[in-house]
Amino acid sequence: MLLKIAVLGSILIVGGIIFSSQIQEIFPNTSTDGVNSLKSDVDSLTSKSIIKAEEKIESSIDKAEEKLTEFGHQTIQSTEDKIESSVKKAENKISEIHQDSTEYIEENITEKIFTSNSTK
Repeated sequence: MLLKIAVLGSILIVGGIIFSSQIQEIFPNTSTDGVNSLKSDVDSLTSKSIIKAEEKIESSIDKAEEKLTEFGHQTIQSTEDKIESSVKKAENKISEIHQDSTEYIEENITEKIFTSNSTK
C-alpha cells in the first residue's frame, strides 16, 4: 500500500513539474497583476496562433501549387503524346490512300491507254 502511494505521489510530482514548465512556456508573462499579465499572455498566444495559421496556409498553398503544376505538366505531356499519335495515324492513312490511289490510277490509265492504242 505504501508502495502504491509512493508511485502515485511521484507521478503527481513529475506531472506537476512538467505542467508548471509548460504553463511558463504558454504564459510567460505571469505576474502579480493578473489582468495585465492575462492581456499580455492572450496577445502573445494570439500572435503565435496567427503566425502558425499563416505558415499552415502558406504550406498548403505551396503543396496545392506543386500538385497543380505537376498535373499541368502531365496533362501537357499526355496531350502531346496523343497529338503525336494522331499525326502518325493520319500520316499512315494518307500514305495508304496515296498508295491505293496510285495503284488504281496506274491500273486504269494503263488499261485505257492500251485500249485506246489498240483501237487506233
